[in-house]
This record gives sequence, structure tokens and C-alpha cells, in this order.
Amino acid sequence: MKLPLLLFLLLNGLITPLFSFSWLAQSELVIIKDEAIVDFPETVTFRLELDVEEPIVEATLIYHLGREGCLAAGTQVPVEVKGSNLEWTWVMSRSGNPPPGAKMSWHWEVTDASGNTITTPGKELTFADDRFEWRTIEGKDPRHSAPIRLHWYEGEEVGPILLEAAVAGLERLQQDTGIELQGEVEFFIYADSADMREALLYVQDWAGGIAFTDYNTILIGVPPHLAETWGSSTVRHELAHLVINQFSLSCLGGSLPNWLSEGLAVYAEGEPDGQTLKDIEEGVEEDSFQPVRSLNGSFPAQGEAASAAYSQSYSLVDYLLDSYGQEKMQELLLALAGAAGYDAALEQVYGFNADGLETAWRREIGAPLRQIPPTPTPILAANVPTAVPLNAAQSWPTPPAPDAIPVTSAPVDSAPDPGRNSGICGLGLAPFLLFIGLSTMAITRNKSKKGLE
Repeated sequence: MKLPLLLFLLLNGLITPLFSFSWLAQSELVIIKDEAIVDFPETVTFRLELDVEEPIVEATLIYHLGREGCLAAGTQVPVEVKGSNLEWTWVMSRSGNPPPGAKMSWHWEVTDASGNTITTPGKELTFADDRFEWRTIEGKDPRHSAPIRLHWYEGEEVGPILLEAAVAGLERLQQDTGIELQGEVEFFIYADSADMREALLYVQDWAGGIAFTDYNTILIGVPPHLAETWGSSTVRHELAHLVINQFSLSCLGGSLPNWLSEGLAVYAEGEPDGQTLKDIEEGVEEDSFQPVRSLNGSFPAQGEAASAAYSQSYSLVDYLLDSYGQEKMQELLLALAGAAGYDAALEQVYGFNADGLETAWRREIGAPLRQIPPTPTPILAANVPTAVPLNAAQSWPTPPAPDAIPVTSAPVDSAPDPGRNSGICGLGLAPFLLFIGLSTMAITRNKSKKGLE
């Protein structure tokens, strides 16, 4: 007599029995409270209150910050268990805080006395600076769907003026370099730099703007009376940094020389202003340009030397775009993102290294040719001893906030000139210790004309 078909399948393991001897009943779990209380920008307190049949013996909080980057790993925090009420506080003064507009998601994993692990449903919040009543305006370049959202709270026309400037700068950058915005961007425009600095931890007291490249977010302190002048140029400058960072995002350790990053940002501001033209003219007449190699890293801290460095960087970028076109510029950015060295990337794309670039550029603008010593022979890696770095944080120059510039003979209400003087910029080029790990935060100084307050 043949076995019934169902019994045959069960005995041969071809179907799963409805009642398995290895089945363990899960503890019934009721979530009474699951919340995150934000005291921006100081702390986030996570609280979980449960009603369970068996005691909780282990608990882990997992939270994710909505950032762009090469690794999308969340932070896992073991939380001390005291009954069925769990609490853990992220003290952001120990790590730095995300900007307004950043999103965070979280969930809990708890284990009871029987060894059953239960995962709570995911929840999400958006960080907000609720000291002000924000207004929002949105726009985008007609050729691209990614929006630019601009938030501000003071000055009726500040938002429309600065949004128009941002779109115009984006159009110029896309038209002349072919580099397009690849993700939405958030601007938070504070009425002054002091208000902006109070929204962030670990920011220098001279900073007039901060760009979080991994969040595609820019914070700038723009007094309403400077919106049409200094504010418009600064918005275009900093947006260019973000667009270029999106395009040349590197997970291989690649980076851009500072003259290229800042030169493209100044280029995006529009036609060169009087100060830029004056710097270039004086550089030619007085043979006062810096070697291009010296502009790979940090610029001078402030004053005429800083202004000249920005102007020279603009001139170098303008020469490359005018002489070789946008496709070559894109190739250069991608070669650098692929971790090619500065000289190797230039040679790969243009056929000359940094010294060759300097010679060709000087010849093009009519500057005296410089006697350039031979490029040193590279040192073999095997002959170089290793060492622990002294400090992970790196600074890249740009200008101070309008209220951080020393008074000279210029009137107080004059608009500062973007791209000048001193500060920290280079969006996406400065690693920063943030959220129990290293992330990139580029701090930008607002730019000012020489001798302005």
C-alpha cells in the first residue's frame, strides 16, 4: 500500500511541516514609546519603552545619517539595560553635529532572556534649527531635475535674489564645463554669521559659511543688505564647490589641487570682477605670480596674497577651459578622482605636468616665463618610513565673514568680494571628525574686498 502523497512529502523533507519541533515561540513585544528627542545642536536622546513577557537582557541602538559617501554603514550603540525602559543620548559636542535639514533614521534590536532577538520598526527624523521661522523657495536649472532649495528667515527679497544667483551660477558652470548638478542642494541663509555659527559645534568664530558636502547642504550668514552683492557671489561660489564635489566624488583617495577647486568656484561666480582683473594685471607686470605647485595646497591666510591666489587660480582654470574645452576639464576631474597624482593627471589629459601648465599659461597671458627647476625624481615607497599622522583635520583657505574683517578706510556697508582673503573652504576636501567617525566638512570663510569690514 502506497503512502498518501502528503505523508510521503513530509517524510522526505520536500515540504515544511506546519508544526516544527525546532520552532521557538517569540516573546510578545508591545512598544509603548519609541522616540528621539533633539536638542539641536547639542544632543539627541533616544528612548524606548517596552511591554514584554520576558526580561530584556541586551539592547542595541542602530542609527543612520542620510549622507552621501562611499560607505553606507550605520552606527551601532550597545545600550545598558535597566528593565524595559531603554535610553541613550548622543552628545554631539563630542563629535560635531549634522546640519539643519539632515535626516536620521533609527531602530532598536533587543534580546530577551530566552535568546529571542526582536527588531523594532524603523523611524526617521529631520534635524531643524527651530530658533527661526524659515521660509523656503525652490528652483532648478531647466536642463536638470535636481532642485535647489533655499531657506531664509530675514529680508523679503533675500531668498529670491540668492536663488536666482544660484541658478545663474549653475547655468554658467554647466554651459562652460559640462558638469551638471547630480543631486538636490539645500541652502540655509542666516541673517548674519553669528546666527549661523550658533547652529553648529566646532566652528571657528570667523567663519561666515560652512558647506557639508556629504549632506549637499550649505550654510551661509548673509546680511540682507549684502544679498545682491557679496551674498550672490558667495552662493554661486559655494554651489560650484558642491557640484564639482558631486562630479568628482572619489572613494579611492583622490583629491583636487586647491587651485583647480577654487579656480572653478571663482569661475562660476561670473565674469571676473575688478579685483580679479587687477590681481592678474599686477601679476603680469610685477612677475608676482606664485608657482602653480605652491597652489596645490593651502592658500595664504589673508590679505593681498590670498586675493592674488584666488585670481591666479581663476586665470589658470580660464586658460584650460578656453584652450582645451570642457571635455578635457571633465577628464582631468575624473582622473584626479581616480587617485591619479596631480602631475600624472595633467599629463594624461593635457600632455604636460604642473610646470608645463605654468609655462603654457604664463605664455598665454603674457607673463614673464619662470625658471623652473627640474621635477625631483620620485622617492621609492620602500625607502620612506611610515608614521602616524599628527592630525586628521586639514584646512583649506578662503575668506572671513563680513563682520570678521578688520576695519580700515573703507565704509562699513561696502560689500566684500567673494573668493578673497582667508578662511577654510574646499568643499569635500577636508576630513572632519564627525558622528563617531571621519567625514568631510568643508568650512568656508565668506570673501571680502581688501580693506572692508
